Amino acid sequence: MHATHLRLNQADSAESAPQNNNLLGLDAVRAWAAVGVVMLHACVPYSDPDVPGLTWATTDTPHMGLTALMWAIEIVIMPIFLVMAGFLAFRSMSSRGPLATLKSRTRRLGWPFFLAVIFLIPVDLYAWLLGWLADGVITPRQMRALKFAEGQDEHLWGLSHLWFLQYLILYIAVLAGAWKWLQRIDPARAFRVGMPLTMLAAVLVLCIHPEVVWGFQHAFLPVPSKWLYSGCAFAMGVLIAHADSNLVWLRQIAGRTCGPSVMLCVATTVLGIWVLRQTSSSDVNQASAFPVVVSPITWTSLALLTVASATGVSLTLIGMACRLVKKIDPITQRLATASFAIYLLHHPILVLFHVAAKHGLPTVSPVFKMALGTTVAVWIPVGMHFVFRGVMARRASKNTSQSGQETPSILPMPMASETLPSERRLAG
Repeated sequence: MHATHLRLNQADSAESAPQNNNLLGLDAVRAWAAVGVVMLHACVPYSDPDVPGLTWATTDTPHMGLTALMWAIEIVIMPIFLVMAGFLAFRSMSSRGPLATLKSRTRRLGWPFFLAVIFLIPVDLYAWLLGWLADGVITPRQMRALKFAEGQDEHLWGLSHLWFLQYLILYIAVLAGAWKWLQRIDPARAFRVGMPLTMLAAVLVLCIHPEVVWGFQHAFLPVPSKWLYSGCAFAMGVLIAHADSNLVWLRQIAGRTCGPSVMLCVATTVLGIWVLRQTSSSDVNQASAFPVVVSPITWTSLALLTVASATGVSLTLIGMACRLVKKIDPITQRLATASFAIYLLHHPILVLFHVAAKHGLPTVSPVFKMALGTTVAVWIPVGMHFVFRGVMARRASKNTSQSGQETPSILPMPMASETLPSERRLAG
């Protein structure tokens, strides 16, 4: 694996990085959003009610505050990443062209995806089964044979958290295919018409399939409803980049939209938890087969609030960061640099922690266990990333000195004096 494959900020090449600090805030957003993903998963064992369709390795003492925190993060976290991904994909295609960007992204995202499927998915699987074994859900024989009771493994098989890479590669391919058509459309008109239509499409998807957000869809191939909903956020980033590639408009309105966006997110979280607490039913004939009985008006209201809060918080956070962040502090810089490692590696680490914490710390507060789990699952991947990077840097330096050439290695690793400029590359 190339060293650069452990860096989400190098999924985009240098040509898509800004030439000034106007967009440096995207690095800060990426860094702390990666922590947000870990925190989201750290809350799962303590949620009540459970996430429909999500099979976790273990469950622990429920906590209402952690349930609310989990859903608040769930509503906004992937839209944040997808808006940034669409924004930067458009910028990259503008500077390099669609074909070059598609080839570069497919290579930089495809190899980590392929290797993670081969090596990380089995680790994830057995981490899950270890939790089931510790809870007495399965026997050692079932764990060895991978044979379970009917329906027991219904939501076990799929790409787990790696779905994001699979979807992102497909979105970039679609954007490359539509590039010439998009360039013929006036940017202002595309934004003015495209943003409402994109939000409307997202609302319609949630009205039919609320489990896209208010549940979990696990599969090896893209789930159409999840792919469409996530694609709406990616499309928003594309439309914003087409109309305002330096985010001048977002920086101007971010201060005014902050309050309303937070209130929308709180209202959505409260309504969503209330909906999930309603009477479940297996015989309700709904288009989404979502096992909750509520009125169509409630579904529609929840869909509208979810899309509005996800859009509002995502755009506000990006705008505020680009407006306020002019220099990245050392901790944020390290998190941003290792964000891809955090994304790839945190899952099995966190699950093993959940199992150990449940059985080893049964009386400890869920809040403390969530905080400790988040810390462990963030900083172990960060440490592994920098150790790996240091090893590759020494190997590259040794190879260069042995060859007596001044040309850089095919696996260039920045020295201390080069770290700051190279690590300002933005997320793909």
